[in-house]
Amino acid sequence: MLRIACYYEGMAVGRNDGNPLYIWNNLKRRQDAKEIAEVNHVRPIEGTEILGKFDAHVWADWGEDGLTQILPYTPVFPTQNGKDPVVYWPTDTHVNGASYAYRLGLAKKSDIVYTAQKVTVEQFAKDGVVAKWLPCAVEPLAYPKYELACKHYDICFIGHINSQHRIDHLDRAFKEFPNFFYGQRSFEEAAEKFADSKICLNVALNDDVNMRCFEVTGSGGFLLTNRIPSLEELFIDGKEIVMYDSIDDMVEKAKYYLAHDDEREAIAKAGYERSMKDHKFSQRVDVILNDIKKFKEGVKHA
Repeated sequence: MLRIACYYEGMAVGRNDGNPLYIWNNLKRRQDAKEIAEVNHVRPIEGTEILGKFDAHVWADWGEDGLTQILPYTPVFPTQNGKDPVVYWPTDTHVNGASYAYRLGLAKKSDIVYTAQKVTVEQFAKDGVVAKWLPCAVEPLAYPKYELACKHYDICFIGHINSQHRIDHLDRAFKEFPNFFYGQRSFEEAAEKFADSKICLNVALNDDVNMRCFEVTGSGGFLLTNRIPSLEELFIDGKEIVMYDSIDDMVEKAKYYLAHDDEREAIAKAGYERSMKDHKFSQRVDVILNDIKKFKEGVKHA
């Protein structure tokens, strides 16, 4: 049975969420069920060899390249040995050129590479790295489905204002829909806000399939998102989620679905069912474990 190391920082950066945590938590449950031998959360600092031999080393993107002013150390990436695979799953390849270059560098040091953004599969291939598309997902234990008697907000947006693109969308939305919730929330608090809002707005930074797509649908919310090409392969537009093509289109579709409760709730229900069927975090971990086992059996990652 496998002994696995999951590398990421937690409390030293003031947060402990995202793909690394979900992987570790899911593997911990599998350890308890005796499906794997052991999983360890490893802070990526020198001296990890004292923890003993691992059968696989998993590094999911935790944005460490943007934490140089916060981290009290320089993160140390696990070393390949040809037998115990280094698994790398980057998310933020889309942010800018430096973000992509950093993640490409780590991908070249890895044995099994995934990417949360489909376009990166082709980009990595041009740069000499074989990768699989593995989108983000929802962890139902972190983002439960709440059943509220009524919804207090017309629209909500949970996230950060980190681009002019997002500022322009939110500024228009605030003006058009005064009954608007904006803030930063995680886990159950975010899921409760999604449940308390008729429409959950997503404004992706750069055509990225972000966590919000799965957190909203996976907790039963109605997702209104800008059109993201690869997202159309995961959800049916107009039936499971709704996509808009411009700020004006965002406003018009929001007005329509605020006025058509039955249609809106049917789409939210279908989106939830899709996430529970195809986009739970346990299913992503199934892929990772299967590829680790294949690697150790001598099957090349492809």
